[in-house]
Amino acid sequence: GQVTEVGIWVSGFYGSGKSSFTKYLGASLDPARTVDGKPFLDLLCDRFPRNEIPAALRTVSKKHPTAVVMLDLGAEQLAESAAAPVSTVLYWKVLQWAGYSKEKKTAQLEFTLDRRGKYGEFKDKYRRRYNSEWEEIHNDPLIGVARAAEIVPEVLPDDFPTPESFRGLRFEEARDVRELAREIIDICRRKTGHENILLLVDEAGQYVAPRGELILNLDGLARNLKELGKGKVWIAATGQQTLSEIVEKAAHNSAELNKLRDRFPISIHLDASDIREITHRRLLDKSEEGRKKLEALFKEHGQSTVTHTRLSGTALFKGDPDSGTFTRLYPFLPQHFDLLLELIRTLARSTGGIGLRSAIRIIQDVLVDKSRVLPADAVKLADREIGALACVDDFYDTLRADIAKVLPHVIGGVEKTAKIFGGDSLETRTAKAVAALQPVETFPRTAENLAALLYRKIGSPGLLDQVREALRKIASEKECGLIEDPQAGGWVFLSDAVKPIRDKRNSYAPTSGECARARIDVLKQGTADHAMFRVQPAARLENIKEVRAAVKLGRTPVTGGSEDVELRLEVVDPALWDGNLGEFLVA
Repeated sequence: GQVTEVGIWVSGFYGSGKSSFTKYLGASLDPARTVDGKPFLDLLCDRFPRNEIPAALRTVSKKHPTAVVMLDLGAEQLAESAAAPVSTVLYWKVLQWAGYSKEKKTAQLEFTLDRRGKYGEFKDKYRRRYNSEWEEIHNDPLIGVARAAEIVPEVLPDDFPTPESFRGLRFEEARDVRELAREIIDICRRKTGHENILLLVDEAGQYVAPRGELILNLDGLARNLKELGKGKVWIAATGQQTLSEIVEKAAHNSAELNKLRDRFPISIHLDASDIREITHRRLLDKSEEGRKKLEALFKEHGQSTVTHTRLSGTALFKGDPDSGTFTRLYPFLPQHFDLLLELIRTLARSTGGIGLRSAIRIIQDVLVDKSRVLPADAVKLADREIGALACVDDFYDTLRADIAKVLPHVIGGVEKTAKIFGGDSLETRTAKAVAALQPVETFPRTAENLAALLYRKIGSPGLLDQVREALRKIASEKECGLIEDPQAGGWVFLSDAVKPIRDKRNSYAPTSGECARARIDVLKQGTADHAMFRVQPAARLENIKEVRAAVKLGRTPVTGGSEDVELRLEVVDPALWDGNLGEFLVA
């Protein structure tokens, strides 16, 4: 029949708050969800500055009481298979949510008893025999199953005439997606008495994208929930990218992913501007007096601050902030947010997000060290005097353990720098800046950008000259492993495996013959920017005779042989250019 769309896809980069958003939405629609005895909906509505959203939420919650089940695929995968179909993982989650056992065989027994109206009788018989409650032991895979086997023949004698008939039963799930969807709906409605159901599946994008069969299973689950639920059963899934982006970038499974996009037509995307707004409201709101002080500070020193903190060569820098933006985001600048979010994204891709905090939590840690990752004597950013700015070395201090999982050698480079120059030195701050930026391969780690991101105090002089000198000093200490490599994005710390190879390469002195052969190869093959003599020089005289030119480097042929014209190339030191040119002209 005519069924409304029921699939919601919530997207956003790692740490954007998409999981929190979906959980808050689900909890607000769940009449059974309370915190310290107070309805979650009331507590959430108290946090909104305007009345429109609370009014809409209360209306929906009152008219459509909903059973809400939340599944985190990143944390609640089945123990026996990390690639079980979503329908199966969700089914067992729903059983546990409904109060059934975590043991599959026992849970299926409880569900069967409940559906036949015999679960209460089973628990009464257990209580009389063992003088305890069934729920105390039903999750135990050994004792729970053994004791259930003794009671089942009394409750289901036709199905299990003896204890051995239940003990010997090998539970194997072979139901199709439609049957699982039907049972999920049945369990939720039986448990709560609500017709409306909302199923929240967190990290679905990462879970299903690599495997076509998992994508098809999620597609089938969403389709069956839509058909069987008649518009009253909704499924919301989260992913780090929109489904359109996933389809465009997928090398495999793009056809299956395209089908999935049709199952989740309702799209909600959280981007960096949302993070900025949430951070401002939750962490960076100022008093009227504070705003006036910051506005005055920007009026006096804004132009110099903008000049000293400007980044180049990166799309992460969107332009200079005005007074309003500066006041709203202080002690951060707009580029700090974009850079920090890109760093979090990069670390999440490398680690799978394991153990990584959300963007909001990391920003909170930079401000007040909520996770207590800083040394005890460190001055927290929020405790510094007005005018102090967040710096990239603050990001390093907060994310040090996360960076160590991806690039442990850069942490070693910073520690060696601190040992040589001192923990509070500009050299160590500069080393931390390089280390924090090195995971972001596309960011140019030039002295200019490093100095801009280390600018700590509004109204103070720029740091470019000091940072250049600090980089020179660190690079001169070979054990630190810091080098400038334009092909690698600027300043980088070398890993211990690369250092000896690079040292060997740098110490190698090629012979004159090797240099000549290298020059010949460049002239023959050309470069990315210029074809050189990849094609032999030629011209047509009066559109009749074709004249070709042979090319030689000194006396060594580059292209051609005995031609009508010979081009001779000489390698000349720039300082000797004018003198050599005069000799050739006279000759």
